[in-house]
Amino acid sequence: MDCLEINVRQMILCDLSANIEDFKNEQPTPDYLSAIDLITSKVETRTRSGEDSTLENGDVCGTEKQQRVFMSNSRIQCNIGFAELAISLPDAHVEATVPVLVDLLRDIPYIDFDHCLAWEDWALPDQLVFKTVSALLRISSVHTDYRKTATDAIVQFAECIASMLQAGGSMDILTQFAPAFHGFYRAIISIPFSWTISEWTSLSSHLNSLLSAEAVEHFNRLLIDILKAEGEDLDRIHFVQTHLSRYISRGRPLSGYFIVCCVLEAQWTTLAQALTPSHVRDGYPEFAEAAAANRAWQSLLRQPVEETSDDEDYRAVVGKTMENTMQTFTSLLIQIEEMDAEPSEDSYAWETMSESLKLAAICSVARGELDNKLYARIKLLLSDESPLSDNLVQEAALKATAILVRNFPEIALRMAGHLRRFITSPLPIFEFEFAAGTRTPPPLVAAAKCLALCLDLAPGDDIGMSYMYSLLNYIAATNKDSYESAAFINVNPADQADYSALYSVETGLRGLAEDEKRLIGISTISVVTRLALEFDGEEVVKLTISMLLQRLRSAEPTVEAAISYNLVDLALAAPESAFIDIIRAFSAINRSANPDDPRFSNNMVLAAQTRLARELHKRPELYEVYLVELLTLFSDKGVAIQNLSASNHHAKIEDMTEQLASLLLPIDALLSHSDFDIDSDATQSIVNLFRNMWFLCVLFQFTAADTKDHPAMAWQKPALARIAVKTPPIVLEKAHDSIANDLEYNPVIRQEYVEDIISKHRLLLQKHIPLRATEVRGLFPGQIIFLLTMHDVESMRSAAGLPSSLVSYFTNNGLNANAGLAHCMEAVAEKVIRGSLVDLNSQASQQSLPTELSQELRSLVVASTHRIARPRDIASKYLDRLITSFPSLMCDPPLVIAILEVLTLLRQACENEFLDEDNPTYTFTSERSNITLQLTDDYGARKQILAQLHRDTNRWFELALGRAPLELQTTLQRHLALNQVTSASDLSDLGSSIALDFGRAIGPIDRKLSSLSNMLSTKMDRTKLFVSQLASKGYFVGEAAGYNLAPAGTHELGAGAPEPTSPHEVNIIKTRMSEHIRDIRRKRSSLTIQNLRRLLFRAAAILISSQKCDYDLLHYLVALPFESFTPSTVSAGVEVWSWVIAEKVDYEVALTSEITSAWISTIKHGRGMFSTSLNANGPFCHSVEYSPSDRETISRIASQATRLLTPHNLILKLLVSRLQAARYRKSSIMHLMQRLALTSARAHKHMSTHPLSREARFCFLLFGFETLRSSHLDTGCESQLRSSLYNASLSWFSVRPQWTYGANRVQLDVDIKLLSEVLSYLQADVVRGYPVISSLHTAQHSKATQHVTALKALNLPLRVLVDDEISRLTVWVNACNDPKRGPDHFGTVDKTLTDNSWQSIVRNAWQVDPAVAIFLTERFNVASVHSEASKLVRSNTREALDIPEGLRFLISDTTQSPIRRDLKYLVAWAPVPPVIAITFFEKRYQNDPLLLQYAHRVLEGHPVDLTFFFVPQVVQALRYDDLGYVARFIFETAKISQLFCHQIIWNMMANCYKDDAAELEDPLKPTLDKMVDLLVESLSGEAKNFYQREFGFFNEVTSISGKLKPFIKKTKPEKKAKIDEEMNKIRVEVGVYLPSNPDGKVVDIDKKSGRPLQSHAKAPFMATFKVRKVRPIMSDDNGDLVGDDPQAQIATQEYDVWQQAIFKNIFTSVGLTVYLYPYRVTATAPGCGVIDVVPNATSRDEMGRAKVNDLLDFFVAKYGGEDTVEFQKARLNFIQSMAAYSVVCYILQVKDRHNGNIMIDGEGHIVHIDFGFLFDIGPGGVKFEPNSFKLTHEMVILMGGRYSQGYQLFQQLTVKAFLAIRPHADQLVSTVQLMLDTGLPSFKGEPTIKRLRDRFALGLNERQAADWMMAIIRNAHENVRSTAYDEFQRLQNGIPYK
Repeated sequence: MDCLEINVRQMILCDLSANIEDFKNEQPTPDYLSAIDLITSKVETRTRSGEDSTLENGDVCGTEKQQRVFMSNSRIQCNIGFAELAISLPDAHVEATVPVLVDLLRDIPYIDFDHCLAWEDWALPDQLVFKTVSALLRISSVHTDYRKTATDAIVQFAECIASMLQAGGSMDILTQFAPAFHGFYRAIISIPFSWTISEWTSLSSHLNSLLSAEAVEHFNRLLIDILKAEGEDLDRIHFVQTHLSRYISRGRPLSGYFIVCCVLEAQWTTLAQALTPSHVRDGYPEFAEAAAANRAWQSLLRQPVEETSDDEDYRAVVGKTMENTMQTFTSLLIQIEEMDAEPSEDSYAWETMSESLKLAAICSVARGELDNKLYARIKLLLSDESPLSDNLVQEAALKATAILVRNFPEIALRMAGHLRRFITSPLPIFEFEFAAGTRTPPPLVAAAKCLALCLDLAPGDDIGMSYMYSLLNYIAATNKDSYESAAFINVNPADQADYSALYSVETGLRGLAEDEKRLIGISTISVVTRLALEFDGEEVVKLTISMLLQRLRSAEPTVEAAISYNLVDLALAAPESAFIDIIRAFSAINRSANPDDPRFSNNMVLAAQTRLARELHKRPELYEVYLVELLTLFSDKGVAIQNLSASNHHAKIEDMTEQLASLLLPIDALLSHSDFDIDSDATQSIVNLFRNMWFLCVLFQFTAADTKDHPAMAWQKPALARIAVKTPPIVLEKAHDSIANDLEYNPVIRQEYVEDIISKHRLLLQKHIPLRATEVRGLFPGQIIFLLTMHDVESMRSAAGLPSSLVSYFTNNGLNANAGLAHCMEAVAEKVIRGSLVDLNSQASQQSLPTELSQELRSLVVASTHRIARPRDIASKYLDRLITSFPSLMCDPPLVIAILEVLTLLRQACENEFLDEDNPTYTFTSERSNITLQLTDDYGARKQILAQLHRDTNRWFELALGRAPLELQTTLQRHLALNQVTSASDLSDLGSSIALDFGRAIGPIDRKLSSLSNMLSTKMDRTKLFVSQLASKGYFVGEAAGYNLAPAGTHELGAGAPEPTSPHEVNIIKTRMSEHIRDIRRKRSSLTIQNLRRLLFRAAAILISSQKCDYDLLHYLVALPFESFTPSTVSAGVEVWSWVIAEKVDYEVALTSEITSAWISTIKHGRGMFSTSLNANGPFCHSVEYSPSDRETISRIASQATRLLTPHNLILKLLVSRLQAARYRKSSIMHLMQRLALTSARAHKHMSTHPLSREARFCFLLFGFETLRSSHLDTGCESQLRSSLYNASLSWFSVRPQWTYGANRVQLDVDIKLLSEVLSYLQADVVRGYPVISSLHTAQHSKATQHVTALKALNLPLRVLVDDEISRLTVWVNACNDPKRGPDHFGTVDKTLTDNSWQSIVRNAWQVDPAVAIFLTERFNVASVHSEASKLVRSNTREALDIPEGLRFLISDTTQSPIRRDLKYLVAWAPVPPVIAITFFEKRYQNDPLLLQYAHRVLEGHPVDLTFFFVPQVVQALRYDDLGYVARFIFETAKISQLFCHQIIWNMMANCYKDDAAELEDPLKPTLDKMVDLLVESLSGEAKNFYQREFGFFNEVTSISGKLKPFIKKTKPEKKAKIDEEMNKIRVEVGVYLPSNPDGKVVDIDKKSGRPLQSHAKAPFMATFKVRKVRPIMSDDNGDLVGDDPQAQIATQEYDVWQQAIFKNIFTSVGLTVYLYPYRVTATAPGCGVIDVVPNATSRDEMGRAKVNDLLDFFVAKYGGEDTVEFQKARLNFIQSMAAYSVVCYILQVKDRHNGNIMIDGEGHIVHIDFGFLFDIGPGGVKFEPNSFKLTHEMVILMGGRYSQGYQLFQQLTVKAFLAIRPHADQLVSTVQLMLDTGLPSFKGEPTIKRLRDRFALGLNERQAADWMMAIIRNAHENVRSTAYDEFQRLQNGIPYK
């Protein structure tokens, strides 16, 4: 029964081979090697088994002398498996493997195989020989040392098997020797091997014996002999018949000619490889059937054989082989000619003849001479006189020809002509049907390839194209219309030659029948196509396509079908333009089809279109191009059908409708490609085409048609379903998706047609949604079609498990606005949902839910957060119905995790209101689940979405808990385990909270616990088990990771208590930590936060497991996080420090000591809260950049500050916690805390004063005060610590009062709470007066009463200041005084203070820090405070030298002699801002030399780019420069900066005259002229050249205006022509710039950009310059690295800009994200200058002229609907810019705010321009406009309405902007005051300054000022004076405003 055994052993060895092959190149282990040796030793051969010991090398094979040994199937299968395994064994086993394989092969002829049929593909002898020979060939191809052994064995086997085949018994030959030879043949032709000439000679000498006629006859009589010999042994006869039939079924009849065919193919395969050995690749050749034969043949085709061997034996064998081959062919030919019918397939006659031709050709090449007989025979076969007409033989003849031509190119030209005649002969082998699944006949393909080779090798130029034209003439000649004189070819002299050639061809075809002509035309078309593809040239392909397209529509129908078929192949290789030509030609034919068309080629074109769609995977870049063409064709045909029916009501359109439906075939085929995905972001045009296609399908009822009566159309519904799956959403949210209008006036739905048939569709829709029948009756036909489309498409998609696209139908506001349609859509959605549940229920019952459903459910979860309410509701409903209907869907981990992640993102979105309330974030992403949410900016809606999803999630999880609690809880554990927090500062995670709640919950399935919970009336849970499982999983995952990392031989990780860490490992850890510290210090660390955490936790684990503390390791454990000092690293440090303290209490003192020391080191090195790098020094000390407000800059600064300050905050949390734990019983810890508090407090001058450092500062102070309260200190020590803490507290107030930075309400709330806690402590602070315990105590020590007095002296000022700080911050957090945000803080400390108390406070503050006393005057508008501060400055001047703000108290009145005496200190006074210094040159300061020297020093000390902004003020200061200080400053600064020099010269030239015409001189002119001359004369060298280039360039530009003046009265085109003429003359010099853009270089001019501007007296024009600037690139993207500097890395980048202040600096300084676009207006001469243009902006005036009704319509049209993210971003930009410009317009009283001076830029910002009227002047000298600012009704509507979130944000930002500028009123006023003497009409002297100062409301406190600004906003809101002024401008100047 061995024959029934399963080949288990072989399967095991084969699997082992597959597995170990992956590790072949790895170092084998001893166990592995011994196992292989064991396997090798178990392989049995005859010699090993002892059954035959007489066989020796050299014995003669093929006789009966050798005894054959029986071997069981199991042993044979083992040997087969070993042969397969041998290839995968390590190289070390080759030496032992090859002999075993040789033995196996040697023994095969002498094995008596079991007569068994337990094999599938090939018999066991066949398999064994194939595997063994293959293994020997593959091994010896790599290991050449064993080559001879292997090839000798193979040759010996060939000799033996050839002998056995001739001399063996019939039964043995058929059942054993013939299959064995077949296995040998398969191995030879499949395994590439570099055979040598001698090896082939030996092999062929043995195989040639099988080619004799006697051998063939013997083989063919084997079965007859068996039948005679076996007689009545029916079992043996049945076995032989079954055996043969299996081989016959696989196309391998073990007949005589089959064996001959195998011999021939094996011979030419080995000979070809011997002639071209380079085809063998490195490594073991991979197996593929006939791979060696195919590669060898291709190698011969690619290159000729270079040389042949002269060996006599070789040449003799080649000759013999050639003779036998030709004899075999001749014999078969004679037999076939004598036969009445063609030979059967089993005879293998055709195959043998084919292989004989191939072998003969290669033998001819091998001899190096063309065999004339072979050549003649091939030519005969390739002619119309051929004795044979078989595809296989003639294809072989063509292939043989190719080999001969390649090696004997002298016959190429002759064979080319012969092949052309062959191709143009009407041979039956060329006939075939042009169906979608067929291919061009192989002979035609071979003929084309052979002809291409002949043409390539033939001498002559352009012979290939000549033959192409010749063949194309055959196509023309076979056309039935070609005989008509002018129907096809228009003969002219230029075309005479072509026509003559065509006439000659036609003459040759006249004697042929029409069918023969047709056949010639078809075959020629195919060959031309293959030739073009073989030439592989783009131009040739394009030319061929062009020629075929010319003949396409005029050709005979079958020829037309042939052209269409072949154009598909050309299209797959053609360039895109030619591809488009082809598909358009197909469309043209298909489009023109109609029922009366007699052609039948239209179906062929459709077949070609479908085949092209199927095979287009070769050109995936053309998917969309072809799809657009097919969908367009579908729409066109659908419209044509409707037009025909509408024009002729009696027309039968059924056939045309079927043709339209058939177009779904290529569409389906194209969309079926797996790599063709049309995502939801498809273009509008693609969506429209799909929508139109489905509308037509519904209109013609393809989707509703019943195919039962039309079986031919049974493919239709499945095709539609597949198309539906790939269809993108046919409704887009975008505003420009005009689907709402398309439903009424759709171009593919013809009203004349649809009105006649819509009743059927209406009834069908009413059947779908019967409850909405009333609404359905009122719908337009297009709306009916749309609803049916929605129903049908979404039903098909939901049935395929794709329900999420249903939501997209409700995202379009145009559809939602139609109430009736929207209700019907909801009803259809309900119907689809019900149908989906039915379909899915059916699939679920068969356990075959679609795999896509999981992703679709996640998409629905995301859709349930949509910005628009209606799609959000549909998604929530659909999702809820699915989950409640199939609760087991919650067993899908990705879905559960997606729900949790979406909840987390929604929580973050709601938190955004408080973390950055002025800047909504719209997009939230979870990288873990690859989910992105795009949310509305309405925080109320966000909260509703979160609440709804939270409720739904609870219900879904309850359902899952009742069905599959273990599955759910396992998923939740997985979520929690992977959801790691990298920083303790991370906010809470809602998803994790829910996961924890349900993970520990008890489900109904836990019946005992549920019952117990009910009985106890308490809620029980599984917290203990849940946490235990979570911890265990983490522990054992870690243990497994440790096992993988453990050294070899360690196998017992978890057995017993853990072993102490070895000293060597500890040293390695310490070394690594030390190296990382050094690398971080040197700024070259690449350590990531993840690796740092691992290192810290590993070090902590070593400390905990150690019996004795390793203090070095403990030091590194603290030093490493402190060295990096980023939030992530310090957070990791706090975690491990807390862990160590919890596990090793004895280490706490040492660890705390290390932390204290490390903290103190941050003081020394200025890190964290002790860094002054971000300290604010005022907006007037920063250069003013003329660039728009940048939200990213504010975010970056806030991020830097947070990154800088957070580490100390984290450490303080740990210290506060440890303080509470140690205060009662750990004095040593308390001593360390006292040291830290005292040292840090004394370093208060080094603490950061950035607004965001308020939290860190007061957290530390609370820690210090708590340490003070918890410590038992003597009076002296207590006093020192208290005094230091008070000083540190007061130092916060030693700078100008600050708001917060940014819009983080959470941060503000934290700051206010901290201040309140500090205030509470201060109110209760007392001196406890413990007895002195210091050893230094003496009687002279201060008494307790003195400390009490000192405490009172500092306590009251500090309480007053803290109380005021709280009041200020509460105003900022609730700028609009909204009751919902809570009440203000009403301080009581300062309300009861008398003047004496105030004076005392100022004096006490002065004692601590004079800056605190000076800045008290800015906090409190109390006369006594100002008076006392002034006295202190004057009396203690030297103490205030480093406080610039104190200078105003010193020089407020210079007439008093004592004050003048104190001016001597000005030489050392800290510099004030430049604008303040410039004011010291005014007359009111009487040119005091000391003050002038100070001003000069200050201006020189500031950077030039800072004073650059104040050039106009500096020039005006020359009016009072009697002592020459200003002139000196200008002269010296001009030497430093050439740009400053140029700007000052231009400004002085512009100020020489008071009028634009340069007629009225300014009194300052002589001074300015002298200064200009002095500056110009001082220039030399490159500076002078630069000056000349720059001024020459700009003079050229401005001179155009002068040349344009004569054209003022002429038309704009004439002015434009003159400007272009002059612009073309300008040459851009290197390095020149525009005066308005000194920070950029002009690199080009758009010389066609000149545009004349409107002016009655001047000739201004606008031009575009290309300016190249350099901007910084801030790179703070190193969050994963632990060693990067908190300060962002700065690089620079050049960028090009096509061309077109101080308020911005103030707003940026407080992190207020309001928007201004400052632009320069630079005067360069009287009436001359340059004004920057606001780029990418449209004026409101232009909108009005374009008939834009209001701003809201403009925004909707430009950015999309109000619910789109783009619109909301643009609206936010509008609000933020409106707030900034409102404040600026109010403070500066900017007038003339008509719509021509208000712009909207590309991002939605409002930008004001033209500030010609401000302060005290208006247009016409009348201030008609309101005194507030312009805030019209349309602006409020755009913000969302008066009571909207947007309008509230506008008010809040406006008030905050006003509050932000108030502290800088003096500097702003000074900037204006310096310009009073210019004579400009805007300035009316000191009253202008007074009114400007009054607008700041400086006499009011913060709350009063905020209310003041709210009143201004209310005044501006829809002010009638603004409307009246707009109406005036409309009437006067034609400027529209509505």
